[in-house]
Amino acid sequence: MFYKIGFFVLLGLVVVSGGLLVHVNPMRNQGAMSWAEMYSEDPAATLFFLNRTLGIRVADTTKTPDGMIYNTIRARRQIWPFAGVMGLPRIAEGEEAQAGTIIYLTVRDYEAAHEAMIENGAIAHRAFEVAEGMKFGIYTIPGGVTIGVAQYGVKE
Repeated sequence: MFYKIGFFVLLGLVVVSGGLLVHVNPMRNQGAMSWAEMYSEDPAATLFFLNRTLGIRVADTTKTPDGMIYNTIRARRQIWPFAGVMGLPRIAEGEEAQAGTIIYLTVRDYEAAHEAMIENGAIAHRAFEVAEGMKFGIYTIPGGVTIGVAQYGVKE
């Protein structure tokens, strides 16, 4: 009898823990800051600095579709990566790319979020992009702040 009770208590704890992990995952919560992209003049120096000062490490390195190196980073004891570091993107001739960071906020429905952003005064710089299971866009919102919005779990 004792073993049966223990089994059901353990099962309950597993279910509750799994539910909490899904609930606290910023990639599942509307409006949560879920990602950051750091555009660096010197990605190696940025990664070295983050590791030396904060213990942040490269979790994965890939190439973007246009051939740029993209480093996914995570804190030493963190489950999920939280950001990417890459060089300055290639942009149109006559424009100058600048180092900086763009945060991404989670949305449940990218299309609806895009419509609402445009209706409320945002300017789209990139929209309806799909990569690595996410649909996203980059916008400048009133006040001059540039942000990204992303819907995760999208099948390509």
